[in-house]
Amino acid sequence: MTLFTPGPPVIAGVDEVLRVLTTEALKGLATPVGVSVGPLDRPVDGARLNWFLYRIDPSTAYANMESPVSGWRTRRGHPPLALTLRYLLSADPGELTAQGTEDDVVHAGLSAVMSALHDNGIFGINTPVATGPDRSVGDVANALARMIEPLRITPDSLAIETMTALWNTGSHALRLSVGYAVSLVTVPPQTAFVAGPPVQVRRVPVAPSLVPVVTAVAPSVMFFDAPIAIRVRGLTDARRVTLGRLAGDPDDPTDGRPDPAHTHSTGSWTLPAAPTDDGLLVHLPNDTIVAGQRPLIVTNMADSLSTGSGHAMVTVVPVVVSASAALQAGADVTLTVRHATPNGEVFFGGTSVPYAVLTPTTVKATVPTLPASGTVPVSLRAGTISGPTTELAVAP
Repeated sequence: MTLFTPGPPVIAGVDEVLRVLTTEALKGLATPVGVSVGPLDRPVDGARLNWFLYRIDPSTAYANMESPVSGWRTRRGHPPLALTLRYLLSADPGELTAQGTEDDVVHAGLSAVMSALHDNGIFGINTPVATGPDRSVGDVANALARMIEPLRITPDSLAIETMTALWNTGSHALRLSVGYAVSLVTVPPQTAFVAGPPVQVRRVPVAPSLVPVVTAVAPSVMFFDAPIAIRVRGLTDARRVTLGRLAGDPDDPTDGRPDPAHTHSTGSWTLPAAPTDDGLLVHLPNDTIVAGQRPLIVTNMADSLSTGSGHAMVTVVPVVVSASAALQAGADVTLTVRHATPNGEVFFGGTSVPYAVLTPTTVKATVPTLPASGTVPVSLRAGTISGPTTELAVAP
């Protein structure tokens, strides 16, 4: 048992095609010349032409590409192993004789083969390569039956340094040689094709619905626990109200984001909404979202998809809720607040002092000079956004 299925022996098939082609091209010679496929230093018995496969290159034209025979099946395809084989065709005269004509014989053979490949350099699966009996490429090498393109056998320029280095790897002296490239040689994939996951189909809802139009928002400034009335027409039974997110907002624990312990919220806030006679009544989700101007969007829905939306701009403002004690000039006081930012001021009866943030809902400030008794209006300014006043008691 093995994890891998061996593919057809296509390289050996190309070797055999070259051997048969060369043998056929030499039939008309007066003096026979042998044909072999293999190493350069093989023992020689008489004149011989030898094909030596010295290099295999990937064929970049078919790298990672589906076979055009079967067509595209996936975006990445199911490509074959596409190769270009590079051979050295060498003319070896064998042992010298007294006549000294060995080179003439083997050079005549080399010329005959080069001429045959020049005139007939493209070989399909049914192209004849031998006579007596007649045989085609498919008869000689059945492993090539699934080749994508015909074999193209073309001369391949080879530097003398490369050729010398190849001959130096053997035990024979340098012989006259010529390079040839054989392409396209493909090894079909042996793994069964497995279709990928289905492509998601985009759903486009078509529904006879009006686009919601927001005509008014009251009040236009908002803070936690204060209801906001949205006057809107063209609402459907399925709708959603969202509020834009600003930098500094806390994470939304209800947004369903993955791994909430290590990720942060990025989308808009979804506001709870109750229907009214002329629109909707909404509330802010919490008291720690930062002050600032935001888009308020009302969206009609159908099959969980948007069919239209309307919007208005609203401003979340900072608010003072209460004080830890009655206000006393020169003393520090802790204020419970909503929608504060790291930088801001507290206004005590029109006099501003900076505050320090203790928690998202509390700040500390030093009380300036105040009236002797009664109450004083206190408000916050967070950044450039000012909020309404709250009456706080002054210590007697």
